[in-house]
Amino acid sequence: MTIIKPITHTMALKSKNIKINSNEAANTNSQTILNEINWLKSIIEKRVKDLKPEAGKNPEADQTYRFEEGLPDLDKNNSSYYAQLVCELELNAAERLLLILSLTAHIAPDVFSIHLRDDRSAYKPRFAEMGGYIDTVFFNFVPSLKTALYLIAANDLDNTLKLELFFTTQSKLVNEQIITFNNHVRGEECTLQYSIISLAPEYINYFVSGKKPRPDFGKNFPASLLTTGLNWEDLVVPEFTLKELQRLSKWHSHGLNLIQKTNGKLNGSFTCLFYGASGSGKTLAVQLLGKSLGVDVFRIDLSMVVSKYIGETEKNLAYLFDRAKNKNWILFFDEADALFGKRTEIKDSKDKWANLEMSYLLQRMEEHNGLTVLATNFRNNLDVALSRRFQSVIYFAKPDKAQRIELWKRLMPKPYSYESGIDFEQLGHYELTGGNITNIIKAACLDANHANTEVVASADIVEAIKREFAKENRILTQ
Repeated sequence: MTIIKPITHTMALKSKNIKINSNEAANTNSQTILNEINWLKSIIEKRVKDLKPEAGKNPEADQTYRFEEGLPDLDKNNSSYYAQLVCELELNAAERLLLILSLTAHIAPDVFSIHLRDDRSAYKPRFAEMGGYIDTVFFNFVPSLKTALYLIAANDLDNTLKLELFFTTQSKLVNEQIITFNNHVRGEECTLQYSIISLAPEYINYFVSGKKPRPDFGKNFPASLLTTGLNWEDLVVPEFTLKELQRLSKWHSHGLNLIQKTNGKLNGSFTCLFYGASGSGKTLAVQLLGKSLGVDVFRIDLSMVVSKYIGETEKNLAYLFDRAKNKNWILFFDEADALFGKRTEIKDSKDKWANLEMSYLLQRMEEHNGLTVLATNFRNNLDVALSRRFQSVIYFAKPDKAQRIELWKRLMPKPYSYESGIDFEQLGHYELTGGNITNIIKAACLDANHANTEVVASADIVEAIKREFAKENRILTQ
């Protein structure tokens, strides 16, 4: 077997324009992937050798060879990104081959093309038994599910069928959307075995650069990552609201143990409702939950989920929840009225499908093993059937005068400060939410920055308050 050269920075950049950090972890990761590719290469060379005419296609040769031969040892002591994922998911040898097969197609396509592209025609694979396709841009061999099945089981039909069933229904790689099978090739629908093996883009990036895998925002995943630089002390809310938020932290810490103790009689979903006036802290609260628990928070873009075409909304929701399955993400539906509005009396087909969409969403929420947060300004706008489905309903009240004074003091970011003698009692008199105060402080800091100072003038604060009142058609009274 010819050993391929280590994965170089040039190879990575050529495939995806991704830079590799030149540190020890990246070097360990590169060597780990190299070992896996060499293992894959040895399997390809063996199967190709048996398929060549001079081999006489001896079926006994296929039975004696075991693809696990030469499988690199990976354990939790291996610090590479690749090994950590393999150990975390407890992948077996067949899944490891499927994973490295999908990654090699991106970072080292020549491994396939040398052996599996027909020398007589650049447009067709060399062996029909291996499946796969030749892409029409770079003329590289693209592996399909049939490629993986043949590399593992060759002509063993019984094992091939069992593997196909395992990959499509039980493999963690597929269930967690790390690998998908694209059954549309060049615009034509194909059978499952001829489906292209696709590795999620965020995992290509993760294996090459070590960047934490997160889905790319777009039509296929209509959600954006929420982060914040604030801390819990910056969230000024009543004591009862804080206690309810602490219950959500308890679920995240002990929910899995509770499910195991009850033998699954309690499911893993936890759905809660945040309601209250705009700017009262609902979004900040869910951001802080994610930050303190160390999990990602994704705000769902409802404009990309809801579709006027029948069945499209359910399709978008299905893909969204499939991507979130077993990821421990917090899903945040802001302004949830758009999807969870009161169900209407069925007068035409539009009403029927709108009600079906909400029913489907409620079903998927109950199946989602994680925290789902819905936020609305007005609880009464939501369908009454939702009430029993919430494990927690948290009210975010408008801040009172004492809380407003605290917000004015806490939300001023360093290195900026108020000018001496500012009247916080007077500022607390104005009926504003935390969102309003944040906008005002931001505008006043901008004025201070323009004046080349880090001291915020009272006059700038007052002018910003006037503008904030004007946005809501309110008149500022002294």
